[in-house]
Amino acid sequence: MVYNVYLLLVILLYCDAVLTENATTRRGISDLLTGYDKILRPNMEGPPVIVTTSIHINNFYSSTDKGMDYTTTIFLRTRWNDPRLQYNGAPNHTITLHSDGVKEVWVPPLFFPDEKSGHFHKLTTENILLRIYPDGTVLHSARFTIKLGCMMKLERYPMDEQTCNMEIESFTYTTDDLILQWAPEDDDLEALGVQEGISLPQFTFKDMEPDRSRTTRHYATGNFSYLIAKLRLRRQQEIFIMSAYVPSTLIVIVSWFSFWINPNCEPARVSLVMMALLTLCTQMNGIQAKAPNIAHMKASDVWMSSCLVFVFAALVEYAAVNFISLKIKMQNQNEQSLEMVNRAVSKNPSTESDFETSVSKSNQYDVICHVRPQRIDYYSRIVFPITFMVFNVFYWLIYLC
Repeated sequence: MVYNVYLLLVILLYCDAVLTENATTRRGISDLLTGYDKILRPNMEGPPVIVTTSIHINNFYSSTDKGMDYTTTIFLRTRWNDPRLQYNGAPNHTITLHSDGVKEVWVPPLFFPDEKSGHFHKLTTENILLRIYPDGTVLHSARFTIKLGCMMKLERYPMDEQTCNMEIESFTYTTDDLILQWAPEDDDLEALGVQEGISLPQFTFKDMEPDRSRTTRHYATGNFSYLIAKLRLRRQQEIFIMSAYVPSTLIVIVSWFSFWINPNCEPARVSLVMMALLTLCTQMNGIQAKAPNIAHMKASDVWMSSCLVFVFAALVEYAAVNFISLKIKMQNQNEQSLEMVNRAVSKNPSTESDFETSVSKSNQYDVICHVRPQRIDYYSRIVFPITFMVFNVFYWLIYLC
């Protein structure tokens, strides 16, 4: 019984202390905000406000080549000193305000110049935090999703690496009133951070770093402080190799099988090469539909166009072989005719003029008939693969190095 009374007394004393602390905190917040004008910046007549900035990437949803943009969810944390919010308290004591209280305190007006769209998160409550320290230091944190533009250089697509800039700039105050800076390396706030385990459909994070070299942007309305974070992304090449490079290579190799088919089998050779050519054109159109539309050639365009040239060259090779085969047949027929005319002349000298005409026609095919179709096919079996291998060596050396 005595123990229960003692326990109840302790609980009542604890509740009273909590209620007293909460009441003191509310009175302290009310006293701080009494006469506080959130429209005016800190040190209104003094030096500019130094705003220390930190970005933590919470999620990276997508990066589109056609739209030249990427979507990410970030925590934007800013810290500054406001002498008007100083109060008596222990160094580790803080006053934390939620979304409603944040509206009563001055917050630096910042914006993202490359923003296309964005929204704050409000489930289950508005994701905004403001913390006030006894010396007047204010920490503001907000979580939101934003789509930012990224001017991608796609000459090496799909073996490219992209550098996307995430810019933050002061919207209202010039450098006379507000200066942005990244959190120092030894600061509790990390200038740039990435949530572990983030994966992208097409890219992997290579590295990211704050650019501390440029801090001012010049406009007609004045000089404004801004910050740049560089995000370097490397495209994952495995999916493109399996879906584009390997199939197109096999199609080119299939077109070489025609060199082993008898030139007299016209339907087989023409069907094989034409099927390879049409298949490659279909694949090329499918890749172009997914690839970004830019004015200059991409690495994928060079590859597919070269493969198309190799398959078309195989078709031209058969056209040459077929042409020479026909000429050889015509020469054989002319030789048979000459032999018959020669016999006729020996029996009837009046037909000598017809014999001379036949001889002049047969001489037109002597040069062509020295080249045999089988020899063209034989050399094509060697030249085409070697040429394609040389092209591969130069292609991968140029675009991978």
